[in-house]
Amino acid sequence: MNTFLVLIIVIALSVGSTNASILFPKNKVYIVNSLSKYDDVLRVHCRSIKDDLGVHLVRYPLDNFHFELGDNIFGGTKFICTLSHGVGFKSSVTFTAYEEGGSFYIRFGALDVWEAREDGIYLTDDNHHATFMYAW
Repeated sequence: MNTFLVLIIVIALSVGSTNASILFPKNKVYIVNSLSKYDDVLRVHCRSIKDDLGVHLVRYPLDNFHFELGDNIFGGTKFICTLSHGVGFKSSVTFTAYEEGGSFYIRFGALDVWEAREDGIYLTDDNHHATFMYAW
């Protein structure tokens, strides 16, 4: 039990140090505007229980909004994003853009790329394959 506690303290101190980004890179979430019209602005609002990242307007072509985050060792890291577009931003979808795996399962350097297209929201995996996830 004492060894486990020491390990937790060492990890916590490492994550807080200036060299932590090399050993434990932050996870990244990108929201990309791939809507086909030049005048179609994507409104992005991402938030967690602790952080509200505010409203951002992402313009076409292929502009993006992104943020970096670290997982909590005790679980609970989750970001919800609302994407809206169209006249009056009436086409809208709210989804979980990032959620950690649970207590004591920490990801480092994860990359989640969400892409807004005409028919909905796609998630791109590490092999650059986009999967349809949500309709507008």
